[in-house]
Amino acid sequence: MASSFNRIIIAFGTESGNAERLSRKLSKCPCFRYEKLEIIDLNQLNLPSMTSSDLFLVVTSTFGDGEAPSNAVDFSIQLAEAETIPPFHYAIFAIGDVTYPNFCKFGQDIDFQLSKKGAIRIINRVDADTDHDAFFQQWRKTVCAVVAGDNQMGHQLQLKVTSYNESSPHQAKLINISPLNTSPSLIYQLELDIRDSGMNYRAGDLLYVIPENKSQLLLDLAIWFGYEEVINILKGKELRLLGKSLLRMLAHKSDNEVLKNNLKIRNKRALADYLYSRDLLDVLQECGEPGFISLTELTAALPDQQPRAYSIASCGKYYSDEHSPTQVNLCIREVAYEYNLRPHFGAASHGIRHNRPGGTINVFMRSNPSFHLEYDSDTPIIMIGAGTGIAPYIGFLQQIEQQKIQPETLLIFGERYEKHDFLYQSQLEEWLNQGVLNQLITAFSRDQKQKYYVQDAIVKQGEKIWSLLNNNAILYVCGSKTNLEKPVNQALLLIVKQYGKLSVKEAHDYMTQLLDKNRYRCDLY
Repeated sequence: MASSFNRIIIAFGTESGNAERLSRKLSKCPCFRYEKLEIIDLNQLNLPSMTSSDLFLVVTSTFGDGEAPSNAVDFSIQLAEAETIPPFHYAIFAIGDVTYPNFCKFGQDIDFQLSKKGAIRIINRVDADTDHDAFFQQWRKTVCAVVAGDNQMGHQLQLKVTSYNESSPHQAKLINISPLNTSPSLIYQLELDIRDSGMNYRAGDLLYVIPENKSQLLLDLAIWFGYEEVINILKGKELRLLGKSLLRMLAHKSDNEVLKNNLKIRNKRALADYLYSRDLLDVLQECGEPGFISLTELTAALPDQQPRAYSIASCGKYYSDEHSPTQVNLCIREVAYEYNLRPHFGAASHGIRHNRPGGTINVFMRSNPSFHLEYDSDTPIIMIGAGTGIAPYIGFLQQIEQQKIQPETLLIFGERYEKHDFLYQSQLEEWLNQGVLNQLITAFSRDQKQKYYVQDAIVKQGEKIWSLLNNNAILYVCGSKTNLEKPVNQALLLIVKQYGKLSVKEAHDYMTQLLDKNRYRCDLY
């Protein structure tokens, strides 16, 4: 059925080619088969030539701090200089990166200008993040409905990603918190309600939590300094992740030889061990008596408190309604221990642990495109993780469960004790039965006299892993950088060398090629 439009123009503004790719994808919609269709970059558009029977569809990114992409600069000048324009119909799909304040500003600007100068908005503007697939599918569906004559659907569409950050987080409501293990070092699954937040995410993305900083540590620092005002002065400062510039200043003012020695370049590991259990008060106490540094000096040297990043343990599409995800899950280990006869707690995990359903947690999301799972791909995947490093793989498997195409999947998971620490055991076993997960290998380090880690399981499964790699498998590694990065890499090198019959240099070259081809993806913290 032909529409009322004589001509449809799809124009893109792009720096990286992403908007052009989406424009060409849009052009293949069968709803356009009766109309004259043009695909151009925005700079090629001649505004005065437009007529009321034209439909102008714009897919554009934003460059820099709200600027036009290079192939849309001339168009933006042409639009700015025009006093009026013909009353053609238009729709805009704006793409941006929410890590920037003006992430969709160019799309917003041309929407405002077009409407103000006489064009007719036929579909509400979409503001999408880098993870825009779900939004684009809905927009394309709406475009087709409008071309078929359903103008009302275009005005009903409401798709806008909100740019949340540490200064302006979203208050997510806690749905449920439940333990995943029974060890003293407790791990919890957190379920958060993000309905109507406008946040969109994929399995593998990151959720940042803003710590409340209503901690015992602030009270203890106030006691050490000797006055209560310290609580308000240091609230909002980073008291646990201590940087080298701060430590150098403390070492200099206190003349503390231990700290000075640990700060030497050759003692990188010693410094990491020194800081592992210590917070700001521990270092202050070890450097000297109150007074060796003033509160003013300390406050100036302390950075603002950092949000804590967690790998998301769910898939956005798995929990989506018609428009966007309604829920996001996390897998969090509570940090709680005693050191120097004083209890120590994680900046975010302790507060989260003691929250209750119905309470709120300040959060924002960031895309992690280097750790995504491809949609509807039959490429095999190897997932390696220890402890809370299993989190993104729960999201991966939720995504695979929903797909028509299900790739071969191998998961290698490590923890301390099978009886106490087999995270997500029942869910993983159910996926095994369904065929969503093809093979599950576990490495419980303390269940036998000789410790057995993830890297040992990798070597033991070497022939299988090599077979999958030869079938173009993508390899994912998630977990502690200290515990996994080198051991896992060494285990993989051993496999590549042994089963590929390669020299040491050839094995290293092979691993480099995996990285270069984005087949070796790491999310280490």
